Amino acid sequence: MGVEPGESIPEGFTETTNDFTFIATRRVTPAELSALCSVDTYCTWKNSTWKIARIDRVRNVATLKIALTLKGDYPEVKPWPQPIDFRSVPTVDYMDREWIAVDVRPEEMARVMLLVTAFETPPPVTALLDDEVQAWPDSVGLSPWLPAEDALAVVRGRIAGEDLGSYPVDRLQADRLRDGWRVWAVPPVSDDPLDVRLGWAVWYVADDGVVWRSSTSTDFGVAEQRLTDQLFERLQATRRG
Repeated sequence: MGVEPGESIPEGFTETTNDFTFIATRRVTPAELSALCSVDTYCTWKNSTWKIARIDRVRNVATLKIALTLKGDYPEVKPWPQPIDFRSVPTVDYMDREWIAVDVRPEEMARVMLLVTAFETPPPVTALLDDEVQAWPDSVGLSPWLPAEDALAVVRGRIAGEDLGSYPVDRLQADRLRDGWRVWAVPPVSDDPLDVRLGWAVWYVADDGVVWRSSTSTDFGVAEQRLTDQLFERLQATRRG
């Protein structure tokens, strides 16, 4: 049981403290217990299930750790750390990846769930939380993930409908961003030192499939932040609607 600083300790409990936590404990007999349970909080982020390890309200940051995951469920591309290579243990169907952690905004967590597991009586019971949980009143209803192949297909369709001259569609590449993809073809080498290709076309495709055209004239960091902000606004609007 945790007690916030300034609150009184309930009768029958004793207090132990250290530099970081306030803890109250009470000794009971087995006869007083109806069950022993483990309670963990999970959410969906980027189409994967994550365990909510910590929330820093001061910095507005939630630390997520990847949960037990089936083969192929985890997007093995940057900016996340690479998971353990399943090929080294080919006989298992899932593995514990709690060593993989990411920091996100609490509002980005979708489908917040409590997993209550009774030690003596499996299977576990999952309780889906929604607006009743005050810690996540503005959490999104979903957290989409767009594969690179889909982002490339979207951009190819856009190029086919636009007049871009000899833009090298066959050399398109998708570079992973935090919330989508930067799709473009590296400009061809020019002998003209004044040809810096500042207006070279670049497309940004968000994880919900929305795409917008930019160019190499736009600062990369500014464009990526715009992609993230607009995706979050759309997800919030979808939830409110």
